[in-house]
Amino acid sequence: MLQKNYCIGVDLGGTNIAVGIVDLNSRKIVRQMSVKTNAPRPCTEISKDITSVCQTLCKQERIKMSDIRWVGAVTPGIVKDGVVKSAVNLGWRDVNFRKILASATRRPTFIANDANGAAYAEALWGSGEGASSLVAITIGTGVGGGIVFNGMMWEGINGFAAEMGHMVIAEGGKACGCGKRGCIEAYCSATALISETKRYMKLYPESEMWNLVEGNIERVSGKTAFLAKAAGDRAGTLVVDEFIDHLAIGVANVINILQPDVVCIGGGISREGEVLMAPLRERVLHESFGTEGARTKLVAATFKNDAGIFGAALLGLQEGNNTVKTREEAIIEKFNVRGEFFSATPYGSGHINDTRLVTTKDNSGEHMYILQRINTNVFRDPVSLMNNFTAVTEYLAGIIKAAGGDPMRETLNVIKAKDGKHHVVDDEGGFWRLLTFVTESLSYDKVEKPEQFYDSAVAFGNFQYMLRDYPAASLVETIPNFHNTPDRLRQFREAVEKDVCGRAATVKSEIDFVNAREEFAKTLETAHAQGKLPLRVTHNDTKLNNILFDEKTGKALCIVDLDTIMPGYSVNDFGDSIRFGATTALEDEADLSKVNFDISLYELYVKGFIEGAKGGLTECELELLPIGAIMMTFECGTRFLTDYLSGDTYFKTSRPAHNLDRARNQFKLVADMEARLDEMRAIVKKYAK
Repeated sequence: MLQKNYCIGVDLGGTNIAVGIVDLNSRKIVRQMSVKTNAPRPCTEISKDITSVCQTLCKQERIKMSDIRWVGAVTPGIVKDGVVKSAVNLGWRDVNFRKILASATRRPTFIANDANGAAYAEALWGSGEGASSLVAITIGTGVGGGIVFNGMMWEGINGFAAEMGHMVIAEGGKACGCGKRGCIEAYCSATALISETKRYMKLYPESEMWNLVEGNIERVSGKTAFLAKAAGDRAGTLVVDEFIDHLAIGVANVINILQPDVVCIGGGISREGEVLMAPLRERVLHESFGTEGARTKLVAATFKNDAGIFGAALLGLQEGNNTVKTREEAIIEKFNVRGEFFSATPYGSGHINDTRLVTTKDNSGEHMYILQRINTNVFRDPVSLMNNFTAVTEYLAGIIKAAGGDPMRETLNVIKAKDGKHHVVDDEGGFWRLLTFVTESLSYDKVEKPEQFYDSAVAFGNFQYMLRDYPAASLVETIPNFHNTPDRLRQFREAVEKDVCGRAATVKSEIDFVNAREEFAKTLETAHAQGKLPLRVTHNDTKLNNILFDEKTGKALCIVDLDTIMPGYSVNDFGDSIRFGATTALEDEADLSKVNFDISLYELYVKGFIEGAKGGLTECELELLPIGAIMMTFECGTRFLTDYLSGDTYFKTSRPAHNLDRARNQFKLVADMEARLDEMRAIVKKYAK
């Protein structure tokens, strides 16, 4: 289940202020309300009102303002870099709305013109999702617009780019409110449509439109002529057809100049759906240029009344996209990639590194890579990490190729930088690597069907088998004592003693749980010291989601996330899979009634792991497989609890007490496994014969 990922969108209008909390994961407005703007008023006063509404919504949702990632606001008028240059309805001129609202809300804040915001919502989540370029034409009291290219709004040098309403479509035509003549707004705004409807009603006293408004011409709306046309009324048909003719000229001009992937028509008029869009497309087709199979898509906008809230809420994504693109494009240029940089998007759900799926393009098509910024707070020696990573993957590629497999899909492949190294260091000291993307593959965060878990067991067992002759001692221990459980307890005790966040008193039962297993924690290290448990090349993070499965066959394809490749114990690799996969819930499930050890999945994994290892495990390793399962679950829970006590500095969190929930989850599994240890041992004996 996805965790909530909150931001706030503010649609500031001359009459009302609409505010909504948006969950970026579910793509829904989870709370919203509106208040009167009471304009014209100073920006400081309106910002206080907005902040008050935000706080009320957060209280209703039972969250804090600090849980809100950012606040975005859209406003009428000319906006540039967060400054409202002019907004007549609000009485503002050269007002730094972004600075004032950020000061009031104490959250990162982003500001845009309302039409641009609506266009941005359509580009990211609406009618233009997946397209690289979109132009929105919004029809209301006036006619506005927005341009979005590669995830970025185009504001222009002065902040009023995409003022579609003031594109001239009839030289010397009707007077427009801007002072010019022949603007599209004078023909295609809702105001113009209503005015033209009234004019035709006077010319055609017998028109059905009179009945639709019950004889009161002041009741005419933008729908009146469309309803009349649907009833076969001549006057209504003339009004609608002329409206569409004029709009088609404007749309065709946009297409001929920009050739965007998508043009969407928004505002109240878009509710007419295909009654409007079908004839508009036909007319635009004749007026615009394009090639067969590559025409601009003309659609009605997806978002209606909530377009402003969604557009405002998504503004923070634009800021992130801008930063990411600038940084990552520069980094990609330093690697030996095919083609030119095209895009970079967040990818995966890992706790440690920042990961992006990068696309480049050349004449042969698109090429995809995985770009990762290695977390050097966790991996203090990233050069040694990459030496391990590259040496092992190149060794695996040779083994796979010799066996007749496909090394480009069955193991990871490191792309070298242009200077010959296996990494790039950016201007801020960030440490980056680039890998080929394994095509037609997918991963799972939780076992969806038993055969997936079995296949993953075979894959990790085979991983041990393929690396059986690799000299484990030649690898650097990139995180010293990573799976040294006694040392993890030492770190835990230090965290309890320091109690930097004052949390220890609230988790006494969890602390007692760890301390009670101090002797158990020494089991594997003692076996190794006695020469019974051998050192192997180990993955050290054998979760199900670190295996890629083939999209077509569903079979395990490639083991990923090799940052912790180093010397270790095979039983730890086995145990990490059990603690993550042989459970009835995800590792951060807070409802412990849902968290149980699944002995049937354990048996399935034992069978697969032993088969995959092809007889390569020693008698001691086989005996200690159940202990490895308990040990890794216990160790991971201890690490989560340690991080919680230390202020959540290691694992990424998305909610308060996230690490504590994870720790309790793991300790529940430990208790379940301890109660069934005899059964676990019997299962290993069954398949070790």
